[in-house]
Amino acid sequence: MSVLLQAVERISQLGALGEQLAAECLTRSGFSEVVNLNSTRRHYPFADLLGVRGGVRFLIGVKTRNEMRQGRLRINGSYNVVLVSNAKNQLLKLQGKTVDEITQLALEEVYQLAQAEGAVPAWVTVPVDPATSTFSAYFGLIGDLGNRRSVRMTYEARRQYLALAENEHDNRIRPHLLN
Repeated sequence: MSVLLQAVERISQLGALGEQLAAECLTRSGFSEVVNLNSTRRHYPFADLLGVRGGVRFLIGVKTRNEMRQGRLRINGSYNVVLVSNAKNQLLKLQGKTVDEITQLALEEVYQLAQAEGAVPAWVTVPVDPATSTFSAYFGLIGDLGNRRSVRMTYEARRQYLALAENEHDNRIRPHLLN
């Protein structure tokens, strides 16, 4: 298997595991009716999960990353939760759109998807440490990001989010998931 294929497989496994961990953590944290949208529609735009808490329905995008960057010297400081494909990004830039305008358009699409589901757009980030088989999970609202497509994941920023799990051990997190 080529190095590229191995990297794609690792990223795919990491993402699927992160979605499982996020669903489990949401349920433990009082969310009900947690549904994995990828089981009903492959590559659902933006979102991976639906869940209800306090009578509010949430459309939730999950992003799982290795907590530390390659080389393990620095933390992975932000996770992109609202993605814009390279092709679409290039097209919008050719049309004269600024980064802020592209971000606003992407966020508008997320809000439209959420509205169609009768939900509030939200995110869960799942930093994992394959070297120690541990993970954390944090929940927040897309609206709290302002005009950003990413969630700040510094240790300081994490204190602002709803912690669903912190430094929990899980045997499903294996060393092969390391960057």
